[in-house]
Amino acid sequence: MTRRLLFFGFGALISIFFLSMGPENRLKDTFYAYIDYFDMDKRVISHLYPNTTDEEGNVVSIDPSFSTKAECQLVYYNVSKSDLLLVLKEGEVNFDLSNPDGEPCQQYIVENTINGTELAVEFELCYYNDKSVEVLSFTANNEEETCNF
Repeated sequence: MTRRLLFFGFGALISIFFLSMGPENRLKDTFYAYIDYFDMDKRVISHLYPNTTDEEGNVVSIDPSFSTKAECQLVYYNVSKSDLLLVLKEGEVNFDLSNPDGEPCQQYIVENTINGTELAVEFELCYYNDKSVEVLSFTANNEEETCNF
C-alpha cells in the first residue's frame, strides 16, 4: 500500500512539474483563479466589466455606457473613457459608499489611482436590462462634484 502511494505521489509531482512548464502556465492561472474567487473586489469588478463571446467563440469586451453627467466630467477633467475604465484594473470597491442591495439596480464605487490621480468612479449594475453597466459619475482627487444637473 505504501509503495502504491509513493508511486502515485511521484506521478502527481511529475504531472505538476510538466503542467507548470511552458509559456501558458495553466497551473498558476488556475491556482490564482481559485484564490481570487474569495476576493469580493474582484468578483464585483468582474461583473462591472463583463466579457461575452461572439458567434465564433472569441471573447469580446463590452464597454459600459456613460451618463450625461459622466460625459461632462470626462470633458471637465480631460480624461478619456479608456483611462477612466483603468480604475477597474486592480481597483478596490468601497462597500461603505456602495449600494449593493439597491433596487432595481446596484451601485458600486470603485477607487483606484490612475496616472497620479485618485479616482472614485460610481457604476450602476442592472441585472434587469441584460446585465447593463453604466458609469454614473466620478470624482478626482476627492474634489467636490462637478457637472451637477
